[in-house]
Amino acid sequence: MIDFIKAGIVLPLYFLVGPALGFWLADRRPAQRGVFCLMVFMTAWFPTKFTLTLGSIELYRGHTKGFEFSLIEVLAIALLVAASRTRTQLRPTPPLIPGGAWLYLGWCALMTISIFAAYNSLYVWMAVHKFTKIVLLFIAGFHFLREEIDLTWLTRTMAGMVLLMAAICLKMRLLDGAFRTTGWFEHQNPMAMWAYFAALPAFALGLRRETPPRDALLYLAGGGAAGLCALLSVSRGALAAFAVGAGLILGLAYLRGPSRRLTAVSICAALGAVVVASTMMKSVFDRVAQEKERASSEVDLRVVMIDQAKAMLRDSRIGIGWNNYGIANSRPHGRYSEILEEWDASRGFAVIDDFYFSNPLTESYYWLLLGENGYPGFAGCLLFFAATVYWALRSTFAYWREPHGWFSGGVLVVLSLLYLHSTVERVLSQTKNLSLLLLVVGVIARLDWERRQRKALR
Repeated sequence: MIDFIKAGIVLPLYFLVGPALGFWLADRRPAQRGVFCLMVFMTAWFPTKFTLTLGSIELYRGHTKGFEFSLIEVLAIALLVAASRTRTQLRPTPPLIPGGAWLYLGWCALMTISIFAAYNSLYVWMAVHKFTKIVLLFIAGFHFLREEIDLTWLTRTMAGMVLLMAAICLKMRLLDGAFRTTGWFEHQNPMAMWAYFAALPAFALGLRRETPPRDALLYLAGGGAAGLCALLSVSRGALAAFAVGAGLILGLAYLRGPSRRLTAVSICAALGAVVVASTMMKSVFDRVAQEKERASSEVDLRVVMIDQAKAMLRDSRIGIGWNNYGIANSRPHGRYSEILEEWDASRGFAVIDDFYFSNPLTESYYWLLLGENGYPGFAGCLLFFAATVYWALRSTFAYWREPHGWFSGGVLVVLSLLYLHSTVERVLSQTKNLSLLLLVVGVIARLDWERRQRKALR
């Protein structure tokens, strides 16, 4: 009965409210900007506030626990309908479904091949439902960008919401007494990675001499807030990624020519790095000592979980089923749970069956893909990721001194960092981080499409 009520809510939203809103938005560009910026903000908010799940399996540990429907997708439908009504007025006319969207859907199709080896095909269809329709966010990003003011509002939103997240993290640390702050996320690592992904493109645009001072201050403050989020999350990987990313963006800015603003920011960044390094040095040394001690006595749990994924890949080259990892590595099936159980036994722990019915998933996004989706899904992932980096790279140089080029350079840096960071964190399997990625790379795909149209007209 509860699912029947949920269906009665989501179906009208997707098939009536979304299209109707799109018709209303068609000739209202400021309203379209507001809707898109709201979508970007929603990647930071609690998903439970705007998501309904049919057939929910609450205790399952996987990509999705049921068939998810989200208000952010309803807004994406509205923007797509609005674009379909006005895109023919543009010259050249952009495609309704861009090539990058088809590439993403092709990746999803390769992931779906794993259904032939799945423990439970229903769980595969849950993932297919969730990850294919989220392509609407990519398409929304593609059609959103038309004018420079669109990019300005997007960047303001990204910087502003990171500032808000930093304020929430400060409140959690100073008033709530939390040591590892998570903001509006369930875990600190996805929050910290989301923060640097959102902030660094804005930080890049803030370094541009021609950016108005008020906007530049907001963008640069957003960059600093991302560093604070990483620091308060105690995520050393995210803090290192932020530091490297900020350094690379400063380097790209110097290639365009020095300025007073760039020099001032560089000095402030250097002073901030010295302060952070001095306050965290003892923590870093303690962590290194702990890692050495642990390495001499036991295999890290992360390695054991990767061993589970390797065993899955050996048994099935197409994977053991999308969204089936949590089934395959836990009891009652037990086959891959035995790897974890043997490790626990080797450390002197008693192996009690009831403790292994919901085992953790591997932290590596790529090994999760290989275990669940095999070589086809992994190949599709690499192809899509490579395409997004290519779009950002070409856009960076095509719009080198324009705002679009500075923004694209920031995106190029954060994409490279995020994809590298995903070797140890599986945040791209989570809705909030993936949603922000697709919104931003949709914008970058539009810039690359316009670059190609410029070239064709020469």
